[in-house]
Amino acid sequence: MVKEKYAKVLERYENFWERKSIGRPILNLTYPIAGATAYRSPVDLEEKFLVPEYSYNNFKHSVANRGYLAEGLPMCFTNFGPGCLSACLGGSYVLASNSIWFDQEQFIKDWEAPPEILFDEQSELWQKILETQALYAGDPDVHFSITDLGGIFDIVASLRGTEDLLYDLLDYPEEVKRFSGRVKEEWFKAFDRQVEIVGKVDQPYNNWMNIPSSKPWYPLQCDFAYMISPAHFEEFVLPDLAEQVSHMERSIYHLDGAGQLNHLDYLLDIPGLTGIQWVPGAGNVPVLDEKWFDVYRKIQDKKKNIVLHEVNCRNLPAIERLVKTLDPTGVYLNSFCPNKDCAEEMFEKITRWCE
Repeated sequence: MVKEKYAKVLERYENFWERKSIGRPILNLTYPIAGATAYRSPVDLEEKFLVPEYSYNNFKHSVANRGYLAEGLPMCFTNFGPGCLSACLGGSYVLASNSIWFDQEQFIKDWEAPPEILFDEQSELWQKILETQALYAGDPDVHFSITDLGGIFDIVASLRGTEDLLYDLLDYPEEVKRFSGRVKEEWFKAFDRQVEIVGKVDQPYNNWMNIPSSKPWYPLQCDFAYMISPAHFEEFVLPDLAEQVSHMERSIYHLDGAGQLNHLDYLLDIPGLTGIQWVPGAGNVPVLDEKWFDVYRKIQDKKKNIVLHEVNCRNLPAIERLVKTLDPTGVYLNSFCPNKDCAEEMFEKITRWCE
């Protein structure tokens, strides 16, 4: 059983969520074991994304070929593409080599007569999600995630088209708000259904961000917000985010790209938001760069947690500057290391720097 096998690790994650010190940051460290091999390639895109047995066997093979250190924890991501809920509300989807896309066909043609939406549990993609999670749930050693429902406004953008939606904020603001409100209502139904599925197998709640929790949570996001002003963010996006935060006991906002920093103050003022995951985005320096330290200080000043993925374990001088600058309480660092030695060195040195 997952809870029994990883009890001590899960206890440290609970300290992270509750902002209790473990003396160092949470370290989700993984590495390929010596002689590790990759699982076989899928025969086609349908097998890769829509055949539960393929994703299950791929995960089991990955676990057997990977090492876990500190708070490293195997988790099987129920991956049906970012924002898959849009395809369960009436939208379409297209399989691609690296993901599933939901913005290839415009669902909302105009705002004079916007289509009705309803979370359809009989939709093709939702049935595939349920089928896949049922297979995962049948193995007590598999810790699986809820699926990537997507951000509310990102779902609207998928259904309408990003460029059109940008103009719509000016031309049809009230229609957009009403529609995003309906998406929010259906989003809550889908989220609650996913929480129910995980709750039945008595394991931690998790998602693509891979931070297990004893209480339901979700990574909130609005990638669309990169392209809008703080005023529009406050008007169109913030109210829905605040309701999402109040709907769950824990939450992390996925702050993706330098353009989103314009909205950080609004996010940090949301009561109950647990933390921020910072992703610098393409073309920017990585998370360890001192350029972002003021951002991290601002987050910690508001008593919010910090989540950083893709931490380069080979850049130990930068890691040292980071851990000596920040209060380690409520800090999560995720690193896929090239080998066991690199992972162990990162763990040992961070532990010593935090003494």
